Amino acid sequence: MPGPVFLEGEKVTLRPAETSDIEFIQRSMNDPRVWRPALDVNPTNYDQCEEFFENVVSGEGSVHCLACDGDEPLGIVTLTESQYGPSETARSRDAELAYWFAPEHHGQGYGSDAAETMIAYAFEDRNLRRMNAQVGSFNDASIGLLESLGFEREGTLREAAWFRGEYHDMFCYGLLRDEWRAER
Repeated sequence: MPGPVFLEGEKVTLRPAETSDIEFIQRSMNDPRVWRPALDVNPTNYDQCEEFFENVVSGEGSVHCLACDGDEPLGIVTLTESQYGPSETARSRDAELAYWFAPEHHGQGYGSDAAETMIAYAFEDRNLRRMNAQVGSFNDASIGLLESLGFEREGTLREAAWFRGEYHDMFCYGLLRDEWRAER
């Protein structure tokens, strides 16, 4: 069962993931409709998922929340602090937004609501000034989600991703707090 409610969106609640959620995470991470667009090509057994949970989901420096509809887990949404480290982060005040949802919950607005809720938290509660995200050029759903939230395409990493037997570009997106405020 998911942890207590941390943030509430229109459709979803964001909660800390608990060890009881590892099976959901493992099942979702092994579904090709999740791992292929996420470019995570290795299968994940329970022990590896447990290690991922301990080292990444429960680790320092990032915010990982389980998006839920009631008690039903839907996916994961994260904020990862700037690569510049703790002392420089105070100056840059930016983070990367990432997310994935179990395939049975795609196309229902859960991802948009969870991402929007996390962005509001990043700007209003964590005092970040900038969000960024990277997405494969083949991932139309994620591109649409980011653009619907006001993210601007800022650059392209040419042929940076291997997806389904071909190289694809990775798009770099950014959203400034002032742009986000203007759209609200």
